[in-house]
Amino acid sequence: MNRPRGWARIGVRGRVVAAFLVMLVLAEGVSLVVLRQVGEARIDEQATDELLAAAEPFRTSVADTLEPGSGALTEVFDDYLRTRPARTDQAYLALRRGEPYAVSAGAPVELDRLPEVERWADLSTTTEGTTTTAAGATRWLAVPVVAGSDVLGTLVVAQFTDAQSQALESTVVTVSLVTLLLLAGAALLAWVAAGRALVPLRRLARTAESVSGGGDLDARIEVVTDDETGHLARSFNAMLDRLRGAFDSQRQFLDDAGHELRAPITIVRGHVELLDDDPAVRQQEVALVLDELDRMDRLVTDLRLLARSQRPDFLSTAPVDVDAFVTAVAAKAGALGERTWVVSADSEATVRVDAQRLTQAVLNLADNAVRVTDADATIEIGARRDGDATVTFWVADDGPGIDPADVPHLFDRTQHTVPTRPGGTGLGLPIVEAIVRAHGGRVAVHSDVGVGTRIELTLPEAPA
Repeated sequence: MNRPRGWARIGVRGRVVAAFLVMLVLAEGVSLVVLRQVGEARIDEQATDELLAAAEPFRTSVADTLEPGSGALTEVFDDYLRTRPARTDQAYLALRRGEPYAVSAGAPVELDRLPEVERWADLSTTTEGTTTTAAGATRWLAVPVVAGSDVLGTLVVAQFTDAQSQALESTVVTVSLVTLLLLAGAALLAWVAAGRALVPLRRLARTAESVSGGGDLDARIEVVTDDETGHLARSFNAMLDRLRGAFDSQRQFLDDAGHELRAPITIVRGHVELLDDDPAVRQQEVALVLDELDRMDRLVTDLRLLARSQRPDFLSTAPVDVDAFVTAVAAKAGALGERTWVVSADSEATVRVDAQRLTQAVLNLADNAVRVTDADATIEIGARRDGDATVTFWVADDGPGIDPADVPHLFDRTQHTVPTRPGGTGLGLPIVEAIVRAHGGRVAVHSDVGVGTRIELTLPEAPA
């Protein structure tokens, strides 16, 4: 027996949940990366905006008050630094002729002690950059004051972004923990949902095991949904219905064969065992045996037809004009016996049927009517279109009628309540019922003792 290997060992439920979690983990991982990148970009953008906003008053003051070659730059520095609010995330450094002039108080880092001072002193254009200090990542903006080719001084504004970066990191960690909890909950829900979704499959497996192991063909799966699993359950139940029908048909065939063939086999055996040496008697015995063998052949043919009536390919339907059909069948029935044949064909309807099978059913009824009536009897064959999209065919006679006690058993294969013609099998009426049921129709018997019998075959105009 082949054993599942690798990925297949964890079962369908485990594979579904695992695939679901893999997709969630990938999605959440990408989300965290995007969150971090967006957050860092936002921190950089905010730092740039604040640096520009902090430097703008200094630029305005220089443009408005400082004359070229003036020595009032120190006053501009003093006024600017005096008006700046004390902040723990910003620091300011004023350079005059390349040397530190003033630095903001309370800053987490002394800017005048950084190695970048020499670089800032040499700048002749406004420049933005990033450096690492004791306070972490630091964004800076250097705004030089230039007179001709001479750099009079430089204002450096520093923005410490470590606090924002730590807040972003804390947010990412929090989101990660929440994501883990959500993944655990999602895994549990997915496990439960997959289990519920696979319930029909487990029922199907148990039903299949009960059918294959114990032969329980009555087991069915309860259909509770209208999705793919519900469709699978309905298809499996339909397969079991067909399988049960096939087994029932096979069992019925065997029962019927055993019941119907027992008598002719006994007769043949008895006559063969007692076969006389007298040629004349022998000839009679052989003729009787051959007659019984012919009857056995007809029995087998009828039983096979009854067994085949359960198969989907039993019928080959096509549109049939009802009136023309009844007229044709009545013409054929006239050869069954000298009777007064009446045709009632004025329905102007078309029905989709297997014409050969339906002809066989109607002629069987006509043959029964001939056998129970005298030569002066009247037999009517007719059809009508009903108002509920059905067509009813009938065979009626004015014979002796049927005892009401026999009507329920009229189509029983094991009880022949209608006289059998010489050489007949007694399966004519069961064959009629099988043909009608195969069309999706029904048989109705109306009989009064001493008045006559009317048997109706009601068929849908377009059977499924």
